[in-house]
Amino acid sequence: MPVALMRSMVVGSLLLGLARVAAAQAPDSSGAPAADSLPAYKRKLIVLPFITYSPETAWQFGAGGGLQYKWPGAERDPETRPSFFFGAGTYTTKGQWTASVGTSLLTPGNRWWLDARLAGAYYPLVYYGVGPEALRADSNRMDNRLIRAEVKVLRRVARDLFVGPYYRLHSYFDIDWQYPSAIPPTLQGGDGGVSSGLGVSLSLDARNSITTPTRGHLILVDLLQNAGALGSDFDYGYLLVDARYYLPVRRGRDVLALNLYGEFNGAEVPIQAMSMLSNVTTQELMRGIYYGRYRDRHEVVAQADYRGHLKGRFGYVLFGAAGNVFGSPGTRLTDHLKLTYGAGLRFNVNPADPLNLRVDFTLSNFGESGVTFGATEAF
Repeated sequence: MPVALMRSMVVGSLLLGLARVAAAQAPDSSGAPAADSLPAYKRKLIVLPFITYSPETAWQFGAGGGLQYKWPGAERDPETRPSFFFGAGTYTTKGQWTASVGTSLLTPGNRWWLDARLAGAYYPLVYYGVGPEALRADSNRMDNRLIRAEVKVLRRVARDLFVGPYYRLHSYFDIDWQYPSAIPPTLQGGDGGVSSGLGVSLSLDARNSITTPTRGHLILVDLLQNAGALGSDFDYGYLLVDARYYLPVRRGRDVLALNLYGEFNGAEVPIQAMSMLSNVTTQELMRGIYYGRYRDRHEVVAQADYRGHLKGRFGYVLFGAAGNVFGSPGTRLTDHLKLTYGAGLRFNVNPADPLNLRVDFTLSNFGESGVTFGATEAF
């Protein structure tokens, strides 16, 4: 079974995707009935157990879930988006573990939005080197312990626009390399360390839904500065730009989804915080590819989905993506450009408030393939 399959099935693939339910776009209220005449929002509890196997972890057992609800007093307000609490945990027969908790909390009228998560783990990663030409033969397993924390406190300044401070902490320690002699002492993050950054986040979200968008658009911008004054061992800037557009087709039964994603880091970024194809949690970028197979200071990815309806709760997806990592000396965006493509199936577990479970089969032009399981769409 491909390693890419195993990473894509880590519990974060399900749970952090579910957290996106919390930001679901409120429907247009023009001509809507009075709030007092609307039924109260029903709380939803989601639980997803799973079992996986990979050479790095052996058997892995996990479960996670979350509670979706609306702020007390806003249960009948169609403009207030749902909030979400979630948690997850895994344990492997090799003694490895992961644990995470988080919330996406919106106050009445979406005036304030708290998005926060905390994760800890003792879990293996594989390092292939830096750059778009990293070779699988150079793989070097890294066992490590990690703590990650992220907090955004956003204020609604317009109907679809949220702005506010953003803090991010990544700490890696107890590093144990499979081949320590292959790691140069000058490698940023080779011995672990702390990235601690403070900045601003901007979200312009005009989608009709976060979990299953069929129209609208999203523009997300995160800007951070990691600095010693914040307890960081590395001084570097971080910029993320994520633009998405959704076009309904076939009288709204299908949708064409487009995404342009860019991530850029300063020169001192450690290997653990570099830009990487795929994604460790939700498999959003070039899904099906092992997380960290290619990493560098920057990455740019363009991708498209055609999401069609089959029958009843079932649907299908055809997808393709082009992208790359770059930024290390002598590399360019166009060096060995990566292409991925494939197809997938969907099942809607909640027709009243659509939420898709997905399985995607991916091929590529660089010899990698994989299967991805998750909740909600990739983007």
